[in-house]
Amino acid sequence: LDGQAVVVAGGASGIGRAIAETFAAEGCRVGVIDLAEPIDERSLRADVRDYPALQTALATFRERFGRLDHAVCAAAIGSGKYGFPFWNLEPSDWAETVNVNLLGAVNFAHACVPHLIEQAEGSLLFLASVAAQIGSQTDPPYSAAKAGVINFMQCAAKDLASHGVRANALSPGMVKTPL
Repeated sequence: LDGQAVVVAGGASGIGRAIAETFAAEGCRVGVIDLAEPIDERSLRADVRDYPALQTALATFRERFGRLDHAVCAAAIGSGKYGFPFWNLEPSDWAETVNVNLLGAVNFAHACVPHLIEQAEGSLLFLASVAAQIGSQTDPPYSAAKAGVINFMQCAAKDLASHGVRANALSPGMVKTPL
């Protein structure tokens, strides 16, 4: 990994930050995209719900690093609502969580893929969750959105394979983070 270029969306805190720090410890040049204020010169402020902003951020990182080897989408939010039973939630309680967790991953992938395909190599990693696989009753919008991320990753993996780009999803269990 030494010298490879990595961008982590949602890399200012939590699991995303740990991923960014681990890539850096392995000798990678790491850039972070997050809603939080930039933590250093390698980070940019952008919202994964804003596709044009992600395109600009990825172009900036590509200019800085000369290439993009690995892209990680770790940006996520919970609904902030306890969902057991699910009908305790209103349908309107779902939109923001789905927009950030699922559509944000879609936007991030769309912004990264042209750079990865141009190089005919690289990887795209989506952070999902064990909640996506078990249908966690504590936060149904989060569980459903992360299940959508896994399905989208499966589609992306099939589409990108012939271009030499790998797509995977990682489903951590419960991890104590700001989320």
